[in-house]
Amino acid sequence: MVINALDKHKYTYLYTINNLEQTVQLYQTMPHLVSVILLEHEEVFSCFNDKENCILSEVNPDGIPAWKLFSFFFWAMNNNPLGASWTLVPEDYRRLHSEWDRNTYLGYSIEASCHAHPFVPHIERKKQAYVMSKFTALLHGISGPELAWPVEFWEAAKAATGLDLIMGGEHEPHWPEPPAGITNYGALNQSEFLGHVSHSQVLIGVGRPATSPTPYEALCLGVPFINPILQWDHDNPSDRSKWTAQHWLLSLEDPPYVYNVFANDQEGFIRAIRDAIATPIDSHVFDWMRTSAVEERVNSLIHRDWKSEATALLDRRKNGEEGPLFVL
Repeated sequence: MVINALDKHKYTYLYTINNLEQTVQLYQTMPHLVSVILLEHEEVFSCFNDKENCILSEVNPDGIPAWKLFSFFFWAMNNNPLGASWTLVPEDYRRLHSEWDRNTYLGYSIEASCHAHPFVPHIERKKQAYVMSKFTALLHGISGPELAWPVEFWEAAKAATGLDLIMGGEHEPHWPEPPAGITNYGALNQSEFLGHVSHSQVLIGVGRPATSPTPYEALCLGVPFINPILQWDHDNPSDRSKWTAQHWLLSLEDPPYVYNVFANDQEGFIRAIRDAIATPIDSHVFDWMRTSAVEERVNSLIHRDWKSEATALLDRRKNGEEGPLFVL
């Protein structure tokens, strides 16, 4: 997605693959033409800590300035030596908690992958729900504690709604079989997976994986999502600020697109499936996830005056703000 945005704005970009030495060499051939360097967070820290060969320092005057190094990171906390602004995240996590780190929200779009599949009219869809799990073990809580629905919920849901329940998950011989009521097609490639989802009436989360792109793809295909709420304030269950959901950001959304259901609530689980079936949706893409929105954020990243921000940050750190010093 970032590459597509760079192409859109006609930026020149260079690749290096897991090779900081090559990154430094390329940078040193044209330092004044390089605006930003985008790396995995581990590589950023490796470079920052290498004062002799990578980062700009008193002993390495031709090194890369720290303010040009940006970390890709999936989660909400900052993960860059220069802090939150230099940490690029896929979700605008501060919509959940404004006090969280002010990371730079870059995001992504699912429009291209979604639109590669035709929208299936609801009247032509199968009477099925897709269970979102890459591994059958997740349905039994084997590989983690985030089990939203006890195994008996599935047969109960199938009986109550008349839907077939399908999934495409890997299965190991030592794992229990999928719960009764679920048909597993095994590991699917992306096209097969979205094909099954596009013919479904609802996508059901099971607790993991967290904050996956799949529900966004489903919504784009006109498939609502059942989002398990795994933790909440039992004295005030409507307080979303206390929720821990499978999909964090989608816990802010409501029917008919997203049905947030408390874990272990069989009545609420079945009711949400019924409501989703009864209220079909058109293709839905959030404005901030459109390709044009991502392109604009990438463009803003390139044009932002990062050196000035780094100068102000360095002054604050010299005056006692926590964080390592660096050379401008």
